[in-house]
Amino acid sequence: MKRSELKKQILELTQDITFEYNGKFACINPWSVDKFQVGFGNVAKTYTDINDLMNDPFYDGNSLTEICDTLQIELV
Repeated sequence: MKRSELKKQILELTQDITFEYNGKFACINPWSVDKFQVGFGNVAKTYTDINDLMNDPFYDGNSLTEICDTLQIELV
């Protein structure tokens, strides 16, 4: 999935997004345009800005921007 598509999907606030990366389960729970809760493996984090969410190297040292093209996104 392209970065712009993933960002748009998150900002639609319609559903949780799940995927696997490096053998770990990940989820993005978009609560509102300024609250996003994410989990990766056993770690959870909350973001208040979509750009911080997209650019934080939270996924084993990589950001969503860096890895989104390699992910098989499951829309729940």
